[in-house]
Amino acid sequence: MEPMSLTIGIVAVLVLLLAVAVIALRTGLARQVFFEIYSRVAEVEVLGPNTVRIPPAESPYDRWVTRAKAEIPVFEGLVIEDVSSINLRPWPQMGDGVSGLYLRMADYQASDGRILEIPARGNTASQRQLVEQGIYFMGGPGHTIIQQDGAKPEHFEWQEGALFSIPLNVRHQHFNDSDNPVRLIAITSFPFMLNALNSERFINENSFAFTDRYDAAPDYHDRSERTADDWITTNLVADILRSETGKVDLRGRGNRVMHWAMAGNSMLSAHASEIPPRAHKKAHRHSNDSTFLLLSGEGYTLAWPGGRYHKKQRVDWKAGTLFVPPTYWYHQHFNAGSTPARYLSINMPDLLSNLGLRYSDQMNVDLGEVKEEWRKELEKRQHDGR
Repeated sequence: MEPMSLTIGIVAVLVLLLAVAVIALRTGLARQVFFEIYSRVAEVEVLGPNTVRIPPAESPYDRWVTRAKAEIPVFEGLVIEDVSSINLRPWPQMGDGVSGLYLRMADYQASDGRILEIPARGNTASQRQLVEQGIYFMGGPGHTIIQQDGAKPEHFEWQEGALFSIPLNVRHQHFNDSDNPVRLIAITSFPFMLNALNSERFINENSFAFTDRYDAAPDYHDRSERTADDWITTNLVADILRSETGKVDLRGRGNRVMHWAMAGNSMLSAHASEIPPRAHKKAHRHSNDSTFLLLSGEGYTLAWPGGRYHKKQRVDWKAGTLFVPPTYWYHQHFNAGSTPARYLSINMPDLLSNLGLRYSDQMNVDLGEVKEEWRKELEKRQHDGR
């Protein structure tokens, strides 16, 4: 080959490579490849052009989970398609005939969960822990007995859809008063407490009474005060699927929400959000653990680690789906059905704020490619007659 021809050929190849690079940059492909290579080499999770998250070294909670797997049924993951039908395994530590799953969700180091099934006319073991607990009851009727040391036992009844928070370090026991098994879902602050104290015995065997949180008064379960349009201070929500909500348009027109301040909690927070039919929430993310349980409706959620250039994971959901976005991942909920979609979220924003670790770096917008996918989803459902 003549030198001139060789030079022209090299220049042509370089121009072609440059054009490919420009296209890749414009489509975000090059950024995706860079993020993937960097995250693997540096062993970090890239959350954006200037944000990475370094995974914790083996924590006291990590070590506890490793030991616990030999003794109790453990689920690890991001999604449970249906908490009402997932197979459970015997969990004798929780009571005679009780089955369940301990939930180690995502990479969370502050909150965990458990699904328990109480047999017909059965009950859980009596226990207490130095942790906060938010409990959602699936089925019923039933009742729970709570007792502060030295005080009279208190009894309250619950039905399907009730939400209750066990007061910190108060002894409690759940009873199934029906002829069918009853499931409950509990989200707790056990990982945070274990990581902070590094002593399981202190958490399980502490006798301190938090009387400022629970005073054993007979009206404890009846107290309710609405402090804002979307905030209620209470200790028992009879049915969160039918409870009232307040209008909040910040993350989407027509969206509604209700927050409940329960049991004097300083770690766990609970709220219900409702998305109108054929509507969605804008993309957002949390610097704290956040667990979602779908109560009604059908749709999907998109989740991704960083900005516009990360691949988005899709989670399809229906009533009974439980899922969590990994810490600080963007996520966006879409109600693709013809009825309102409501979900329960138990998270820890106040705890993070009190520790100075609550970040506000929200997107609260609709990305172009996400809007296009949403448009196609609605057209497909309309074509299918759904």
